[in-house]
Amino acid sequence: MLRPRAQRALQRAHRLMENGEYANAADLFVMLAQGAQDLGRTPQAARLFLQGGKACLLAGQRQRGRDLLHRGLDLLAQAGMWAKVHQAGERIVTELEGWGETEMADEFRQYLEKNLPESAEVYRQRAKQQPARPSLPLHCPSCGGPVRPDEVEWLDDNTAECPYCGSGLRGE
Repeated sequence: MLRPRAQRALQRAHRLMENGEYANAADLFVMLAQGAQDLGRTPQAARLFLQGGKACLLAGQRQRGRDLLHRGLDLLAQAGMWAKVHQAGERIVTELEGWGETEMADEFRQYLEKNLPESAEVYRQRAKQQPARPSLPLHCPSCGGPVRPDEVEWLDDNTAECPYCGSGLRGE
């Protein structure tokens, strides 16, 4: 769980994203990511850097966005969180392609090929073998962050952890 001030900042960053105020959201995500990194919360720091990178790209800040996306992936890789590197990297590539950023998408595809210790297909097969899980809310009730069941850490059969704030998310 986050401290109240950080929780409010995270809620604000997510609201800014929803309202199309991407540059302001990016600044908040980066500030929160640096704080999480200082506290040794690598998964949260990485997720926040990735979200900051996405916000920068949507704000037209291509180089800063690219750098933040790399920073988020690099944090996960340095921690040996290869499945998370694969998940985040695949999402980055898909989103970039959807925005017409094919050159940058190719760059991240090559990053994955170069850095993942196993082929991407191995990670896809493992993801398919995961047990069925209950439905989760679309957004975290605590911080407002988007929840993707394939990107959360499951604490038990019915509870997942929000990748942004660490709150428990109950399945239905």
